[in-house]
Amino acid sequence: MVSDLVIYGAGGLGRETALMVQQINAHQKQWDLLGFFDDGKQKGAQIDGLPVLGGVHDLNTTTAPLSVAVAISNPQARKKIIAQISNSLIQFPVLVHPSAQTGSDTNIFEQGTIITAGVILTTGITLGAFVIVNLDTTIGHDVQVGAFTAIMPGCRISGNVHIGEEVLLGTGAVILQNLTIGNSSKVGAGAVVIKEVAAGHTVVGVPAKSVKR
Repeated sequence: MVSDLVIYGAGGLGRETALMVQQINAHQKQWDLLGFFDDGKQKGAQIDGLPVLGGVHDLNTTTAPLSVAVAISNPQARKKIIAQISNSLIQFPVLVHPSAQTGSDTNIFEQGTIITAGVILTTGITLGAFVIVNLDTTIGHDVQVGAFTAIMPGCRISGNVHIGEEVLLGTGAVILQNLTIGNSSKVGAGAVVIKEVAAGHTVVGVPAKSVKR
């Protein structure tokens, strides 16, 4: 069955998500992609051949069932937008690129999760609601990722890692095994994390060190 889908967020990640939906459909038709919603874009504008259909208010006034992918990289901004969407007709599907290796049947992907091209997952993994796992990331066994976290391209997450909610992992970050990354923390691009990261901290470098609380 083909369902109507829109993307909230018409920036870079939103456009990449639109491309991903097209690639999903090329593999097996699942979605009728209607366009974008974005409060920062002019209603009626065209972006990558798709119309901007309005903002959150327009989403909340829709009168037909609708699937929404929220494609905003910033975890806090994504959480804020989702909290504003109150229409009971709206659903948040899990989107998985056909090239992603999603691992064993023990893995759990909660609503709104987006798993992009080249991602490799193994076993015992839980991805919380509205997690984004970006291009070519690998996630090892028994990793838990909290809601609204964004994992940027090329991250390497070892086994038994616990990543909190609203975390941002920069491109190419490496997390060694058995570590905890606290809620609302940030790991800089290319950082190698060898010890736990406290909630709200930003770490950068090799090995990763805290620079901001």
